[in-house]
Amino acid sequence: MSQQETDMTNVQYQLQEKCIETLKELFEHYNSNEYMLQRIHTHVNNYLPNALKNELTNHVKRINRNHYLTNEQQIFIQVFLSKNQYYYLSNNGIFYEYDGKNYFIVKEDDIIHKLLSSISKERVLLDWKHKTKINVIKLIKDRSLLNSIPETDTIQNVLNSIYPSLFSSKNLAKYFLTIIGDNILRKNPNLIFLVSQNMKKLLLDLDNISYLSIGNTNTTNNFVTKYHENNSYENYRLLKINENYSIELWQEQLKKIGLNLLCVAAHYSKRYENSEKFLQNKSDEELKQFALYLCNNSSQKIVNTFCETYLNKVDDNKSTIQWKNLHFIWKQFLYSNTLPNMIYSNSLKNILKELYNYNEDTDCFYNLTSKYLPIESDFIKFWETSIIANNDNDQDCFDELEIDELCMLFKTWSQTKTITEENVLKILKHFFPHIEIIENKYVLNVSCNLWNKNIDIERSFDFIKSQIKEYHNLALISFDDAYNYYYKFCNNETNKFIVSKRYFEKFLYSKISKYIVYEKFIETAWVDQ
Repeated sequence: MSQQETDMTNVQYQLQEKCIETLKELFEHYNSNEYMLQRIHTHVNNYLPNALKNELTNHVKRINRNHYLTNEQQIFIQVFLSKNQYYYLSNNGIFYEYDGKNYFIVKEDDIIHKLLSSISKERVLLDWKHKTKINVIKLIKDRSLLNSIPETDTIQNVLNSIYPSLFSSKNLAKYFLTIIGDNILRKNPNLIFLVSQNMKKLLLDLDNISYLSIGNTNTTNNFVTKYHENNSYENYRLLKINENYSIELWQEQLKKIGLNLLCVAAHYSKRYENSEKFLQNKSDEELKQFALYLCNNSSQKIVNTFCETYLNKVDDNKSTIQWKNLHFIWKQFLYSNTLPNMIYSNSLKNILKELYNYNEDTDCFYNLTSKYLPIESDFIKFWETSIIANNDNDQDCFDELEIDELCMLFKTWSQTKTITEENVLKILKHFFPHIEIIENKYVLNVSCNLWNKNIDIERSFDFIKSQIKEYHNLALISFDDAYNYYYKFCNNETNKFIVSKRYFEKFLYSKISKYIVYEKFIETAWVDQ
């Protein structure tokens, strides 16, 4: 006999002994009362067998019904959660729904309403409505959003949103998503990703979306824009984007795909194990070499590469490069190779001192030339001889040059040489950091002795007035019409340069503000002045 059978026999014996003991006690209690003895006999022999038979029948019915409802409940829950993919995050107490294309936040009340409506429609589980609701919500709370598996449509939609617009290759986009997934799931905590200032701005928006949608505060913390010497090159990884990508467009994209992107990122982190394994097993060689550039190179080796490709050692002692200029060439090297600045300027200078002749008094490196410096030197000469800084605090007096205008003026000054807007910006930011530049387009409080923009506009006023008198019959003159007349004047005069409409309008506000109405119109009274 098994232990279970022995235990059952013991229980039966105990129950039987208890019943016999109870009957004995009843007989002893009523031993002098014939009526009660008769009633005990009747209850035990007539009523008890039927009562027990009915009890057994009802008990079996209840068991069968419970089995039936339990089975129906399991089927209902399975089908309901299959048709309605709900998820939950315990860190922020938020429910989510996935419709096969997009993830979105959903209220618990909306889930319960849909659940109860489905139960009422099926009707089988009406008696178990509350119990089923509790079970379903509990199961949903056990389904983490970060464990969901996005459909192919969702993944491709996310990839198409960031490639090729933000990342130059699909592999790079996947690598980025895997990194974000690692951060969400708290993997690879020692890795640091060096990125550009523009990318860091984009990541701040992603960080905000991550906090608001999934309550994560660590999504982009390990993305940095500056190298710190306290950290080993081994821990750094490089990541680059298309630098011209619009921040406004990115913000609009995140509003649409932000939660999808985070879920796909978590999925990739699990699918590829982590970003390091992605580089090892899925990455192309170009991406791997760039991402692991610092990991695979020492500072000395990087500087050697710079020297080999950007500098020329010569015997001529007159060939010198000032440290400031040499530092600028280094920045050119970094920019051309899409590399962040991973060496402090003092460290770089010390390494170069070991390689080349250096004079502390002149702060110059001797017997050295570079093909990358002449255009910069020419532009600096142009700036120092032709550009005038305006420190006048008079609000009615303003000067401003646009970057493309500087390019044109430099070409006029040099007669033959051209320079790109990109190069002008880099030169100004490096050699003239005090200059105020807004939107990477407008250089404030400077003018050029080759072209006085304000005098040009004032010279056009008589012509503009004559054109208005001859051709204009309306009570007001629009800024657009005034600018068109100015443009015509410049063409007639064969002016080399024409101010932008923006600058033209600023000048009008400065000089004839009392005649300006409705923000963009000039009163005809101005014509007679």
